[in-house]
Amino acid sequence: MAAQDISASVGRGGSNRPDDVTIVQNLLIARGYTTLGTANGVCGDGTVAAIVAYQAGFLRSPDGKIDPGGTTWRHLSASYSGTTVTPPADSGSLTRPVPRPAAGSINQGLTAVSNSYMLDKLGAPLVGGGYNTQCQQPTQPRLRRNLVLDTVGPFRVTGLVPAVLSLKAVMADIQREQPAVYRVLGTAGMLCCRLVRGSTTAISNHSWGTAIDLTLDGVLDAYGDDKVQVGLTLIAPIFNRHGWYWGAAFRKEDGMHFEGSQALVDRWAGQLT
Repeated sequence: MAAQDISASVGRGGSNRPDDVTIVQNLLIARGYTTLGTANGVCGDGTVAAIVAYQAGFLRSPDGKIDPGGTTWRHLSASYSGTTVTPPADSGSLTRPVPRPAAGSINQGLTAVSNSYMLDKLGAPLVGGGYNTQCQQPTQPRLRRNLVLDTVGPFRVTGLVPAVLSLKAVMADIQREQPAVYRVLGTAGMLCCRLVRGSTTAISNHSWGTAIDLTLDGVLDAYGDDKVQVGLTLIAPIFNRHGWYWGAAFRKEDGMHFEGSQALVDRWAGQLT
């Protein structure tokens, strides 16, 4: 049995072996269900309630139980590759805010990029500077040469070619693994040469077309409130699996934001013409 697997059912009416319960609790906490506190291996009412709340994002009839290899387990372990049961038409549960995941429980193995890293790998988007809070088009010839407008899953974006191709793969997995989220996904933009919100010096990673902001059913996740939409917790593991860093881990929470990690940007830089 792999370390991340469970050996028997967990939850309402389950076997609830302590090791299995601990694995499930840790995964739920990583998805933002931090009201559980710390994983203690005991399947109480709080754990069952968290399972039910998690299942509500993709099951029509949540049962509060997780079986090895079952639909809920495959979602929770981010390894599901089939088709889920169609959830209720109401997407309210997907936009419901929950506490952001505990530090260290997301973006595992990934490193966020800094301005110095981006400038070194991709150069300055605006030749001569002049960044402000408004979106501008990049003026760097190499960057402009490597931008593309294309359809990415349920919407169109303009971004760096390898970043857009990566997003296509991410969206294909979301469509398979989290179809309820996929159906309500939208974007608040990808390419936008500007400063980071609230800063007078830091350049937003949107300036290189390597970051994207998402909406769920047209709703933006509130910025900096230490909460994230349930639907974002469901797709963040998929983004992470493809090397995208989730902004929920930023010092000031930015749950709607996903950007290329250092490893991705390094790879993308080598693919530019």
